[in-house]
Amino acid sequence: MATMVQALTSGTHQGPQVLLVDSNIERSRHLREHLASWGFAVTVAHDGYSGLRHIMSIWPELIVVDSELKGWSSSVVIDGAVRLGSRAPVIMLTEQGQSSASRSSRRRVIGIIENPNSVSELRAVMMNALTKVSSEGSGLGDNFDIA
Repeated sequence: MATMVQALTSGTHQGPQVLLVDSNIERSRHLREHLASWGFAVTVAHDGYSGLRHIMSIWPELIVVDSELKGWSSSVVIDGAVRLGSRAPVIMLTEQGQSSASRSSRRRVIGIIENPNSVSELRAVMMNALTKVSSEGSGLGDNFDIA
């Protein structure tokens, strides 16, 4: 798994598969461009239902989810991912002080970005998540209780 972080820094390998679930189309386009430029293979879903379908089809190594999704909530997406057998750590995008995720869902969240437009903060949290997963080996299945 150390190759995940190496792929992002070397620029020669396809990086980890990331699923971005964000109902804000403009922001998701912006974040997708940044994630791709950092070497991630990015799939975007604009609602929770599509997000869960993508989880089943691509099995992402990292999930980035908007806490204020339209339709199915971020909690439904996170809990559904766990029920489907996903072991991917989750990073949540939220406005400062707002989070609609349930306590059980938050246990799967490895990082919270309180300014969803802060790409530098997102990158740092993503790299920390991948480093944690790489260093722990089986860390993908662990709960990341930050609450």
